[in-house]
Amino acid sequence: NQNKIQSNKKKPPTELEAVVSVKHSGHNYYGYELYISGPCQIVYRPYKPASCGAHLWINTFDSVQFIDTKSNPATARQSSKQIFI
Repeated sequence: NQNKIQSNKKKPPTELEAVVSVKHSGHNYYGYELYISGPCQIVYRPYKPASCGAHLWINTFDSVQFIDTKSNPATARQSSKQIFI
């Protein structure tokens, strides 16, 4: 995602790539903005990354909802995807 974040700095809003990801049940869901409806834990492990290679992530057992539609930055204020964990 770091590469996408850097690349997005040079793009107009309509061409941004989604960089927020939720990993759940073997799937990766991508969006631009995420709402977590309950308690969560922010984890930073520089010396023991997650299996995907992440050093910083958020754990939650509550549902999460992307605040965008079909990963389209032009319509990023409409709800579209809710993932129940």
